[in-house]
Amino acid sequence: MSILTAYNLSKNITAKLCATILLLGFISSAHAATKANASSFNTSARGVSTLSLQNLERERAALIQDLLRPDLTIEQRSLQLSKRQRQLTDMERMVMRDERLAQSGSAHVKRAFDDFDRTFLVHAGAENKRNAGEQWLATINMSNHAIMNARMGFRK
Repeated sequence: MSILTAYNLSKNITAKLCATILLLGFISSAHAATKANASSFNTSARGVSTLSLQNLERERAALIQDLLRPDLTIEQRSLQLSKRQRQLTDMERMVMRDERLAQSGSAHVKRAFDDFDRTFLVHAGAENKRNAGEQWLATINMSNHAIMNARMGFRK
């Protein structure tokens, strides 16, 4: 065997060895990326468990925003609030029945259930014989009397 043949064999083996090492590197990095994606999926799966509560909070904020909109007439406000209240009723039921929330150890979830009267406006209002808007005003210690007697102006 000549030196040139030995050199070609060595070069061929080296090339195969480098290709194998590169392939193993790609496989291991792909495996690591897959594990990272799986762990981020599990993390987001935990985040999904509070998604129903976040949707409820968005819907409740929309109801309060409609309650406070000065550009609506009384009829428009009444229609909009009744629509929002029906949607909020469904959302509250979904949150109350969501088993994932009970299993979640989130402080956000605990706070929401501890402050039932503000989180579940429709249900708390039904218990107190009020609509959701009246319930919200009651939880922030505002009454119709206080609102009607309020004056618009700048503070000194």
